[in-house]
Amino acid sequence: MHLPVPTWTSSWPTGRPVGVWRLRLNALGGDPGAVLRRLTVPSEHDRARRYAFAADRHRHLAGRALVRLVLSRWQNCTPASLAIAEGPHGKPRLQDPPADGPRLHFNIGHTGPVVVAAVSEAQPVGIDVEPHTRSVDAPSLAERVLTASERDRWRSRPASCRQAALLHLWTCKEAFLKATGEGLRRAPTTVESIADGSTVVALRDAPGSSAPSSAPADEWSVRPFSATDGILGAIVRKGTMPSPVSWVDATDIVTRSAE
Repeated sequence: MHLPVPTWTSSWPTGRPVGVWRLRLNALGGDPGAVLRRLTVPSEHDRARRYAFAADRHRHLAGRALVRLVLSRWQNCTPASLAIAEGPHGKPRLQDPPADGPRLHFNIGHTGPVVVAAVSEAQPVGIDVEPHTRSVDAPSLAERVLTASERDRWRSRPASCRQAALLHLWTCKEAFLKATGEGLRRAPTTVESIADGSTVVALRDAPGSSAPSSAPADEWSVRPFSATDGILGAIVRKGTMPSPVSWVDATDIVTRSAE
């Protein structure tokens, strides 16, 4: 699966573009948990402790650390002063956004050692990442998440490409469902992808579906990308996707900020 490969920079972008920030946990060095705890707040530490495995604890803290660093810079405040709450369906949001400032939206995704955060001014955003080698029951997953025409298109792919192609479709749909805040309360089969070759370029409500009118899929933009070698990603934003999108590898930024 060949998706667009962003040019990642390690410096802060100018202005407030739609941005994707990436953190590579395996490049933090030392004790990642200690680094991330210095950038997050006690309630997030408590939440992280509920996870049985250290890797899951680190991913949770990394997502919140990324969001706090980015939003605090845009709002000229300290990371710890941001109040982050969960919406009615669990999507995190700023609890008390400034009345006279831009409304900032964000979303977090992670897989393995890679954590990503998408931030958007004014419009909701969602992001998802998956390893293209993820072990899945492909026929079963395809039945659950693809429309009939998507399944036909998927089955026409060479057998060696089908798993990555399926996960590409899934990341685009998952990013959309995260962006709207609906999650899996909305059936993935109500959303249909439009592809240019093998790459998704747009979304629409599936023909004949009972998709909620509050979030027509064709009002959202999708941009697939390669998060790193072997990891597929997609970012979805309501309205048009501004160009350029800012791509920041924040691993060094996180390390320096925690010192």
